[in-house]
Amino acid sequence: MPSAASRQEFAALVNEARCRQHLSIRAVARIADVPATTAQGWLNGKHFPTPALRGNYLKLLEHLGLTHAVPADLWDDSWDGLASLKSGTSPYLGLRAYRTGDRDLFFGRSEPSGRLAAAVRELGERDGTGMVALVGASGSGKSSVLAAGLLGRELHGGELAGWTGTSVEVIHLLADPEPALAGEPRRRLVVVDQVEDALSLPPEPRARFLDAVTALATRAVVVLGVRSEAFASAAAEPALDAAMSNPVLLPAMTRQELTEVIVRPAEALEVAVEDDLVRLLLEELAPTPGERVAPGTLPLLSNALLLIWAVGNGRRLTLADYHAAGGIASAVERLAEQVYLSLEPAQKAAAERMFLRLVRVTGDLPVRETLPLSEVDATARAAMEAFVAARMLTTVDQEVRISHQALLVHWSRLGTWLAEHRDDLVVMERLRGAAEVWEASGRDDAALIPVRELELFAPWIGRATRKQLLTDTEREFVAAADAHVARSTQAARVAREQRRRWMIAAVVLGAVSAVLAIVVVLLLLGRTP
Repeated sequence: MPSAASRQEFAALVNEARCRQHLSIRAVARIADVPATTAQGWLNGKHFPTPALRGNYLKLLEHLGLTHAVPADLWDDSWDGLASLKSGTSPYLGLRAYRTGDRDLFFGRSEPSGRLAAAVRELGERDGTGMVALVGASGSGKSSVLAAGLLGRELHGGELAGWTGTSVEVIHLLADPEPALAGEPRRRLVVVDQVEDALSLPPEPRARFLDAVTALATRAVVVLGVRSEAFASAAAEPALDAAMSNPVLLPAMTRQELTEVIVRPAEALEVAVEDDLVRLLLEELAPTPGERVAPGTLPLLSNALLLIWAVGNGRRLTLADYHAAGGIASAVERLAEQVYLSLEPAQKAAAERMFLRLVRVTGDLPVRETLPLSEVDATARAAMEAFVAARMLTTVDQEVRISHQALLVHWSRLGTWLAEHRDDLVVMERLRGAAEVWEASGRDDAALIPVRELELFAPWIGRATRKQLLTDTEREFVAAADAHVARSTQAARVAREQRRRWMIAAVVLGAVSAVLAIVVVLLLLGRTP
C-alpha cells in the first residue's frame, strides 16, 4: 500500500510545479485530458490515478518536468470495486440499456414514454395496426425508453395497460419474418429497436427486413427505434414512410430529469446520494439552469454512477467516491481496464478475440455485432462473464453483445485492437456477408465461392489465428467452399481424363480404320487380273 506521506508530498510537489508555470486547474485538466475536478484531486492529494489514468497523469508530469521524481510507491492498485459489481445490487446499470424488468429503476423519461404510449394507443384505436417511430440521438436513452418505459411501465399500469407487448431484434426478424404474436388484435405492440442496423445491411437482407417489418405492421402496432443519425436513410424508405413522416422525437434531458436519473434509482434501493455529488454532476453535464444534457452523455453518466457506487460502501454515494472513480469522462476507460487487468493471460487473449467478433465494419464505422453464446469457448466465457458483471457486455436470448456504442469510443484498448485489426474486420465482414447469402439459400452449393482462390480471402484464411475469429457458420462456409472446389476440381480432372481417353481412342480408331482401309484396297488390288 502506498505511503500516505510520500503521496501527499508528491502531490504538493506537482502543485508547486503547476503554480511556477502559472497553470490554472483547468489548464492542467486540458493537458492531462481529464475533468477539472479529477485534476484538482490530483493536485491536492485527495486521490491519485488508477491504472486507466496513469498515462494521463504521466503526460502531466512530463509537461511539468517531474517524471524523474515519481515515488516508487505512488500508485494505488488496491481498488476492489469489481467484487461489488459481481456480488452487490447496484441502483445503476452502467452501459447496459434498461430492460423491461428494470422498470422500477427507470426514471427521468416519464414524459417521452407517455407521449410514445399515447401515439401507440391512438394508432391502435384508430387503425388497429401500423407503425410509429421513436427517433433519438445515440446515447439519449432511446433503447431504455422502449424497453423499461414503453414495454415496462406503460404496459404495466400505464397508458397501455391491457395491451400485450414484445420486442424483436433486427437479426431475429430476418431469421423469422413472421414471429408468433400473443394478445388481442388492436391491442398488440411490437418494438423493433436499432433499425439503423438493418438500414446498413446489403440490399438483399435490407429488403427482406423492410418486407418483414411491413408485414408485421399489418398484425400489430410496431414501434421502430431509430437513431437520429439514420433519420434520412429511414425516411427515404417508402415502407417506413408512415412512421417516419410523423415520428415521436426523444429530446435531450433537462436538469430536473437528470436529477431524477441520479437520485431516484438510489432511493428505490435505499441508497443515499450526497447533495454535493448531485450538484457536481449537474454542473458537469448541464452547467446552466435551462441547459439540456448533451447527447451521448447518458451512458457515460450511468457507467460513472455504477463505478461510484462500486468504489463506495454501497449505502451512500459521495463526492470522494466520484473522485476515486476518476470522473464521468474516465469511468468507462477505468472500469474496462480494471476488468481486463483482472483476467488471466489466456483470458486476456480470448477477450481480444471475442471483442473483435463483437464488432463489424459498416462503411468506415465499427458497429456492434451479436455473437451466439454457443460460439464462446470456456476461456472466453470467463472473460465475457467479467465484462457482463461490469455491464459492459449484455447477454440476452442466448447471445452476447457490447452494451453500448460508447465502449467503442471511450475504451482506448478496444480502439487499439480495432485499429490493429482493421484489415481483419474488413475481410470478416465480407466473409460474413458471403456466409449469410449461403445460409439464406439453404446452403446451396451454387452460393459458394472459392475463398482460397480469391486474393481478398486466400492469405487471411491460411492463417490459423485468423480462423479463430470466425463463427461456426463462417467456418462451415469456408469448409463447404473448400469441399465444393475440391469436388469441382476432381470432376474437371475426371472430365479431362475422359476427354484424353476419347481422343486417344479416336486416334487409335482412326489409325485402325486407315490400316483397314489400306488392307482392303490392297486386297482389292490383289484380285485384279
